[in-house]
Amino acid sequence: MDIEKGFLESLYNQQKPKTYAQVSQLFELNYQKILKLIPLLKQTSHSCVIKHNSEKDLHLIVEDRFAHTGVFTLTHKLDCENGIVNKPDIKFKIYFDAQLLEVISVCNETTLNKSHPYLSQCSDMNIQWELNTFIERWLDYCLDKYQGKLWQTL
Repeated sequence: MDIEKGFLESLYNQQKPKTYAQVSQLFELNYQKILKLIPLLKQTSHSCVIKHNSEKDLHLIVEDRFAHTGVFTLTHKLDCENGIVNKPDIKFKIYFDAQLLEVISVCNETTLNKSHPYLSQCSDMNIQWELNTFIERWLDYCLDKYQGKLWQTL
C-alpha cells in the first residue's frame, strides 16, 4: 500500500498547478462550445429540451437570468426506482459580456473527485480546471449527438 501511496504522491507532484490564464482559456472555449450547442442561449429565459429519438433528451434548465449573466443546468433526466434523476446535472454560470462559461457544480458537487488523497493540496485553479474540463468534454459529446437539433421550450 505504501508503494501505491508513493506513486500517487509522485504523480500528483509532477503536475504543475494550473494558472489563471489556463483556466480562463478553458472558460472561453466552453463559452464558444455552449453557443454552438445552444445558438440562442443569449436570448433564452425559459427552460428547454432537445427531444431525440435515439438518445436521451437533453435538458437546459434556466436557474437565474439577468442582462449580462445567467445560471443554467445542462442535464439528462433519467428514470430510476426513486423517480427522475438528473445526470450529469452540470450547473454553470455564463458571463455574456465577458464571453465566459464557469462550472459551478457537477451533480451538486463543487469537486469531481472528493476522495482524492491530495485534494487538500489542490489549488482553486486546479479544482476549476477539473470541473471545467469535465463540461468541456461533455459539451463535445453533446455537440456530436445534438448539434443542429431544435430546442423546444418546456
